[in-house]
Amino acid sequence: MPFCPSCKYEYRPDVKKCQDCDVALVDALPSEHRPVAEAVDLVRIASYPYEVQAHEAVIKLEQHGISALVANEKIAQTDMILAWADGGVHVVVRREDAAQARKILED
Repeated sequence: MPFCPSCKYEYRPDVKKCQDCDVALVDALPSEHRPVAEAVDLVRIASYPYEVQAHEAVIKLEQHGISALVANEKIAQTDMILAWADGGVHVVVRREDAAQARKILED
């Protein structure tokens, strides 16, 4: 089925032009999926020597309504020396939540 690339309306196969937008229809709409790194500006707010400590920090932040992720966890599971070389297992949050998240973890 053809789609309008502007309004995303789906048309019958015999229609070639969007009646509202006056543009040619396309066979498929482009994916609006963006990689996480482009969709969200993440910053590291803490680092820990072990994964369990990072997960405890994430739980504490989520209890305060701040979304957080653990980074370097797979590296730590594979080779702890490499993880330590990069500062350990990291907790990352959205840039706009960083100051509040750091304060929560300091308390």
